[in-house]
Amino acid sequence: MLKVSVLNVLVYLNVIVSLALLGYGSLTPFGAAVYALITSVLVLASAVRSEKRRITYSTALLLYTVATQFGLVLVYYFFGRDSVAYPDSTISFLQSPLMPKAMIMGAVAITAFRAGTLIARKKNRVENIAILTVGRADHSARRMYAAGFALLVVVLAYFLFNILVGNMSLTSTYRLFRQSGVYGSAAFSYILILYYVGTAYLASAGPIMKHRLGWLIWLAIAGILALNGNKGEFMYSLLAVVGMKGIQGQKISGRLLALLAVMLFLIIPVITSLRSIGIAGNLASAQLSPFDAFTEMGMQIRMNVFVMQDLENGRYGMLYGASYYQPVLNLLTPFLTHTQATAGVRQIYGGYGFSQVAEGYLNFGAAGILLYFGIVGYLIGRWEVRVRSSATLAYLGTIVCILINVTRNYFAFVPGQILIVTVIFYFVDRFRVGKRSPGGVTAARRPSVRNMPLR
Repeated sequence: MLKVSVLNVLVYLNVIVSLALLGYGSLTPFGAAVYALITSVLVLASAVRSEKRRITYSTALLLYTVATQFGLVLVYYFFGRDSVAYPDSTISFLQSPLMPKAMIMGAVAITAFRAGTLIARKKNRVENIAILTVGRADHSARRMYAAGFALLVVVLAYFLFNILVGNMSLTSTYRLFRQSGVYGSAAFSYILILYYVGTAYLASAGPIMKHRLGWLIWLAIAGILALNGNKGEFMYSLLAVVGMKGIQGQKISGRLLALLAVMLFLIIPVITSLRSIGIAGNLASAQLSPFDAFTEMGMQIRMNVFVMQDLENGRYGMLYGASYYQPVLNLLTPFLTHTQATAGVRQIYGGYGFSQVAEGYLNFGAAGILLYFGIVGYLIGRWEVRVRSSATLAYLGTIVCILINVTRNYFAFVPGQILIVTVIFYFVDRFRVGKRSPGGVTAARRPSVRNMPLR
């Protein structure tokens, strides 16, 4: 088995090789799939072994990026056409001559992300993480639980109210849910943010069995979402929780692998199989395949192909950073009329989602992929080794939820969502749980937001 230092050097070399292949290479589709597989194994082995068999925030985000870039193509090229349930018309992009280049774009992304994390870890490695004992020495855990519980109660109340007034149903199909008053409401996206934040706060507060009521509320919300055909809405937060527990010291175990297996081979396939006819009452009709979760997540590689095709055909032009800075400018000028740099793409491919690999390429070509994923990998890698309390652990978890979500989406919503979770954290950080001393000072003092390590 290769040493960790050797694996890390290979990651840096793989960045160079991937960029060279993207610019000058000429691989067959199967050859590109083999390269994608080797690259994925390399970066994941480097991450897991460097972090002492833990799945931290950075590893969780890396795992999801690998799945969204290569889940479909690896199944298709290694297990054959029959292993993919989609009709030929849906996966016709796999026959594009740009398909090998699309896979290499994904390889650039994951190697740049891992290289960024390694650069951030030169001085502060994962073994130096000093998380205080949750629930005992870390007084912020109680504050996080109270805030998380309150947020989840609000989310559950929102869904129950809409069920009672008929805006949504527990026996609906996914198509009907997307046509419902809940999905079409401007409040829905904010409710999902509260769900992400509440989940991260609850998970940071300590073991599940210690906070059973909070997790029962979380499970009830997840059940409502699942019965309406939604998966990512609760899976993103659950993946971030896995990364959080890794930072707290939990190593990859049989229970963790069992949880991931249930998610990948049972929950996701069941929801995917039944959401067109309704899940409630139809569980016996579910058709399960070990490949369904991977092929569905991996469909996002089509956006790599479409963006390259459209740029070649002049359907739209390069954005040169506009899709990254324009959302920030929109936040700073809330009373002006705004446009989105990716509005043209959204109009053409409405309902397809997007891909941060494709968006990076749409802005600066190969350099855009390298910069976006290298910067995100560096920042997450730097921040997660500086966590020292449940409060900052939870706050970083909310950021990671947003980044997991945007992996298959547009960056336009990221600055606004980060602003929202930051404002929530600001007020929660000033909320005090504990007895007051005669002098009026709270006994359970909290770390100041000014000392947050996320700078």
